[in-house]
Amino acid sequence: MSNKFGVFINLDYAHQSHDECAFIWKRIMEIMTGYGFFFQKRTFTIDTDKSRNEIANDVRGLFDLIQKEQEHFFSYVSDSYILNLEDCSDLTLPDTSETIDVENITFQELNIMGIEYDSLIKK
Repeated sequence: MSNKFGVFINLDYAHQSHDECAFIWKRIMEIMTGYGFFFQKRTFTIDTDKSRNEIANDVRGLFDLIQKEQEHFFSYVSDSYILNLEDCSDLTLPDTSETIDVENITFQELNIMGIEYDSLIKK
C-alpha cells in the first residue's frame, strides 16, 4: 500500500542569518531529494510503501547526516513535521463538499427528450 507523506521543515530565520539559513537549506534540499523526496508547495513529498514512523526515522537519519557536516544544524531548524498527505486538504482548491451531481445521459435519451446536440463521434 502506497502512502504519500509530506515533510515540512522550517528554518529559524528570526534568529539566524539569512545567508547561513540559505546554505543550510541548500544542503537539506540536496539530502532530501537525494533520498527520493520531491519538493513541491513548501513540502518535501514522497510516495512510499513505508509507514509514517519508518519515514520519520529515515528523515531523522538524514538530519543526523547534516548534523555531522554542520555542527549546529539543529539550531537552524525551528520545527519540522511529517504528515500523511492523503489525510490533508489543500485549502487553495475550491470547496467541493456541495458538488453538483452529474448524471450520465445517453444519445438515445437526448433524442427521446428532443434535445438537439452535435456529436463529435463520426458515424
